[in-house]
Amino acid sequence: MITTRSRRAALAALAGLLFGLGAASAGAQTPSPVVGGEAIASKDLVEAACSEGAVTYYTAQSDRDERAIIEPFEKQFDCVKVSIISAVTGRLFERIGTEAIAGKTQADVLIITDVALAQQLIDRKLVRPWLSPLAPKYPATAKREGWWYAASGSLMYPIYNTQLVQPGDVPQTWNDLLDPKWKGKIATSPITIGGTAWVQYDFMATQLGPDYLKKFSAQDPKLFQSYDPAVLSVARGETLIGVVSALNEYSARTRESAPIMPIYMPEGTPFTDYPMMLMANSPHPHAGELFANWYLSKTAQTQLVAVRGAYSVRDDVAPAPGNPPLAEAKPWNPGDAQILKEHDALIRTVRDMFGH
Repeated sequence: MITTRSRRAALAALAGLLFGLGAASAGAQTPSPVVGGEAIASKDLVEAACSEGAVTYYTAQSDRDERAIIEPFEKQFDCVKVSIISAVTGRLFERIGTEAIAGKTQADVLIITDVALAQQLIDRKLVRPWLSPLAPKYPATAKREGWWYAASGSLMYPIYNTQLVQPGDVPQTWNDLLDPKWKGKIATSPITIGGTAWVQYDFMATQLGPDYLKKFSAQDPKLFQSYDPAVLSVARGETLIGVVSALNEYSARTRESAPIMPIYMPEGTPFTDYPMMLMANSPHPHAGELFANWYLSKTAQTQLVAVRGAYSVRDDVAPAPGNPPLAEAKPWNPGDAQILKEHDALIRTVRDMFGH
């Protein structure tokens, strides 16, 4: 039997617990909006983000890498839990469209590898305007002001197996990849996997002569559905040469000590920006904006370089150990206007040519 005295004691204990929780909450300090000396947000935005308490991040990058990259964010803004969904750009694009049709947008922040698809998202009003306070740190060629910023990017270059390709046989120019001795021994990916591959094939089509793509196709390259297995194919000696993304190659070479080495060709190296955007009608708009702003900070970009070997377009972020400065790699990009103009036509041409 519960007595009046015991009931009063229980209520007093409950009141004390609630008071204690309230006091703890009131005493909780809002994280600083300053990251590494850069103001990435207002105090109000941080408070709103903490109130939402979560952010969902769709990324075309490796889940493992992204979790390592965002560790400083989770430490400083521990009031926001980050969920990561990782897939290739094409699949993310399809997923976003399906969610929009169903009226159930899940993502708050998105990074993909295709500028043309980014523009389609803008045109379809699936992303929202965004003016980051870090925008001045990003060159005009690496952003669409008010919509997206190049939070990452990659070179695409040839690599070779250092154990199986003799020093005297290492290709010295892009044209050397057309030597008959490499027929059936080259690994790469199809143009349809995303903007990274698109820029690779556009470089071949426009910068290496009118017949280069046809001749490269005649080499019967093995096409993998992402650059990771293409890199592994070269590392294992299943193929001897690869044309791959630097992000995938660098990780295998440094983290796994794979017997591969990149080649920086004198004609130049394709380079593509990876747009980061904020989703329209997202469940956590404030936390999404805070997270995206953080990703553009020098702290985050330095972490990105350290974890992935990626290049940052910020001129105050040094390249990863073992990588030359970006300018020395002679990066080439056709520019947004050309990508948008030629995007679908080039895909059709390459698909017909390579039979995929």
